[in-house]
Amino acid sequence: MKSFFKKWRPYLIFGALFSMFINALQLTFPIYMLQIYDRVLSSYSMPTLYAITLAAIVSLIVMAALEFVRSRLLVRCGVAIDQALSRDVLDSVLKQAVNSTPAQQQASLRDVNVLRNFFGGNAIFTLFDIPWTPLFLAAIYILHPLLGLVATGGAVLLIVFAVINEKVTRQPLDAANTVNGFSAKFVEAARRNAQTVYSMGMMPGVTQRWQEFNDTVTKLQTQASRQAGMVQSLSGWLRQSMQVFIYGVGAWLTLEGQATAGCMIASSIVMGKALAPVQMGIGSWKSMIEARGAWKRLDALFSQPKPEDGMDLPAPQGELTAEHASFAIQGNAILRDIHFVLPAGESLGLIGPSGAGKSTLCRLLLGLWPASAGKVRLDGHDIYAWQQEKLGPYLGYLPQDIELFSGTIAENIARLGTVDSEEVIRAAQQAGVHELILSLPKGYDTRVGEGGQTLSGGQRQRIGLARALYGRPRLVILDEPNSNLDDEGEGALLRSFAALKEQGTTLVVVSHKPALLAGMDKLLLLKAGQMSLYGPRDAVLAKLMEARNAQQVAG
Repeated sequence: MKSFFKKWRPYLIFGALFSMFINALQLTFPIYMLQIYDRVLSSYSMPTLYAITLAAIVSLIVMAALEFVRSRLLVRCGVAIDQALSRDVLDSVLKQAVNSTPAQQQASLRDVNVLRNFFGGNAIFTLFDIPWTPLFLAAIYILHPLLGLVATGGAVLLIVFAVINEKVTRQPLDAANTVNGFSAKFVEAARRNAQTVYSMGMMPGVTQRWQEFNDTVTKLQTQASRQAGMVQSLSGWLRQSMQVFIYGVGAWLTLEGQATAGCMIASSIVMGKALAPVQMGIGSWKSMIEARGAWKRLDALFSQPKPEDGMDLPAPQGELTAEHASFAIQGNAILRDIHFVLPAGESLGLIGPSGAGKSTLCRLLLGLWPASAGKVRLDGHDIYAWQQEKLGPYLGYLPQDIELFSGTIAENIARLGTVDSEEVIRAAQQAGVHELILSLPKGYDTRVGEGGQTLSGGQRQRIGLARALYGRPRLVILDEPNSNLDDEGEGALLRSFAALKEQGTTLVVVSHKPALLAGMDKLLLLKAGQMSLYGPRDAVLAKLMEARNAQQVAG
């Protein structure tokens, strides 16, 4: 974050510079009142009144102009923060979502918004104004040392209240933010599965679980707000009491002949200016704590080592190699010692019981997850180390759960990039979904809605297949591509397999249906995360048949 902060530093430097002049001009009204009481009212001089009134008005106009410029400057600082961080943070959020074990306390786009609102809002003004509190106290000392001591005592007490406020609110607010994050993720998961929740009568359970999260957040926030409110009320009472006290001391000094009525009025006004930033700091302490937490999370994010940009590699041909690859999550082995070579243009069928690790192996083959041991290589290069932005156009992936983005069918097939009409139609035809798309109300311009909600499961799956085939990828991995397809859809899927083989694309298919595996060159049987059988399709099928016959005989 330090490197980013250097870019924003000019905004803050000029903001602090403007604050210096603004706070100096804050003395305009106290000085004006001092002159009114000590000069104008005693001398009955109208020219003096005209002169100091004009000077005061000009000073206040300048101060208002500087406050406007400072506000606009810090708003631009907030915009600069958003522009500098948002893209990188979004990229990190998506990468963490791909990761199998994301950290609980991870940076998010909300942290960027918190920083933007802090630097572009009123809370930052408090930090600019507090350093000038000694200036106001010094002005009171000039009027009379005793008045200065009274004002200094009030400022010290307010600072003590501010420290107490930070101590009593930091822990419950941090805990509330953590639980609130869990609650938001739970609600989002329930929203995505709303049909399942309602159809299976899960709503009471979902509501109860959310209520537990919400009650915890409410309890923690109430605790922090109650304690902060008490401290803020005491600080407000103290500030008002100090106003009364300094008036009383000023009146006593005036009666004793050690000060004038103008000093009494001016010192009260100046003390109010001196204590205002401290009390505002107490009021905005919550936003300061949130900004500090956001800064720490973003700093931790950007402190992580980033892979260096290597030289551009040639377009892959599609040779896929697993070199004794293993994968584990928190010590739990999911895959162990996977090794095979799939030449470019050949096809591989992944088979095995549920939970055998087929989908996990697909993610390793795509370079989404790093192997815990061994390597997965594409054309001899570690696929996880390959820059995803450069490798992505050469890969096609159809996961089990199809998610389409809000937009048109053409935009989804084109992977949300620039729509190449010819390539979109070619991919749709190869996926066997061209006629289906044309039958929709607006054809390729039909909007699919959020998550593709306007389409059936089979339609989403076939459009997802077209997206996987867009751009003529060199490696295509399909995870249960027929789970939502009817006979017509399966026929189109088989024809797309033949087209991929003809154009020399390496293909990996996860399926339990023999019909989809009939055209595969090789088969790999996974059991409990280990390779049980691997080889040419006919040889593997023959061994499976032998094992089945042996089981029947034993039975």
